[in-house]
Amino acid sequence: MMLARAEKRQPSVHYEPALLSRIVDVLVVHNDEPVRRFLEFHLRRAGCHVRLAASEIAASAHILEAVPHVMVLDIDARGMKCFEFLAGIRADPVIPFFPVIYLTADMSAADCIRELGAACVHKPIQPEKLLATVASSQISAIEKFATLNASLVKAA
Repeated sequence: MMLARAEKRQPSVHYEPALLSRIVDVLVVHNDEPVRRFLEFHLRRAGCHVRLAASEIAASAHILEAVPHVMVLDIDARGMKCFEFLAGIRADPVIPFFPVIYLTADMSAADCIRELGAACVHKPIQPEKLLATVASSQISAIEKFATLNASLVKAA
């Protein structure tokens, strides 16, 4: 009977460890330390290098130090102005593009985020879903850069 319950808890999203075969630098921005540690644990276990920030100011310092491959950003955090923060990062011509994965409990916000073409993970966070989203964000970024590179080569 215990086995039957365990089988029902299996996540519906399958995470393939090979998708994160190279070290991915992930910046986690969340105001709640236990949640930051939870995310850090699962991302490190998957082989990611993880940096943690409790605020937009701390995240900015991390980004200026080294641009992450992916940023996981909680948009429900009290006191944080996540969209304004990200708009400022995107407006800076010195900082290259990197994918952002939004964390939210608000289903309507998640729909809007997806319409903008961004990745979103619903709360409560399922580690397998998070890892699959990080991996797919990396693949999308690689494809975007390959397309950009091809257009630059073609123009030259």
